[in-house]
Amino acid sequence: MLSTGLATVALGLLVLAPRLPRLARRYDAAALAPIDGPPANAADSPLLHRLDAWVGQGAGHGATLLPWSRPGVPVPLAIAFTPASHARAVRHFGYHLAGYHQLTRRSRIGGILYRIGVQLRPLAWFLPRRPDEPWDDAWLARADEARLEALARWLPRRPTLIVLEGEAAENAGRVAQALGHAARNGEQPVRLLILGKKPAQTPAGLPLTPL
Repeated sequence: MLSTGLATVALGLLVLAPRLPRLARRYDAAALAPIDGPPANAADSPLLHRLDAWVGQGAGHGATLLPWSRPGVPVPLAIAFTPASHARAVRHFGYHLAGYHQLTRRSRIGGILYRIGVQLRPLAWFLPRRPDEPWDDAWLARADEARLEALARWLPRRPTLIVLEGEAAENAGRVAQALGHAARNGEQPVRLLILGKKPAQTPAGLPLTPL
């Protein structure tokens, strides 16, 4: 009976082994910077619905048949732009997409359990991503050489929304080019949103969506 139990545990560890390295992944502060919050409340505007549709289009469901398989991502990197005047609504959207509001509405214990569940999510390779599962988020105002180098090495641990404003928005082409590594080698969708006018230069083959 004991040997059967040990064999079951060993089999379970063998199955989970390909997923265990994912548990060690952390938010890369060299490449990303989280959204400051909580943001001012934004009206339920059409922009929020357009943002929701845009981030989800081509994101895939995140599930795989086998624990060592990589999930399919039809559109690994998508780029959109919206006027800088929409910053408040975008911040509101990003705050909720990242699940921060889930922590404010829960008790301290509930918040801890929620965080643990999010951290353990990679072990459930067979479950499709739920609509309310949190994304990683980034709000970048600068895109200096150090940031660009970090982005060029970065691989997303979860679906990620990156918002560019100010100087970073003016260098959107270089940021998008740096994200090519994540698009080619990652297993999570990345969405790059530019606050400002349509950039003059972007990498070839990547369409720009106005929002």
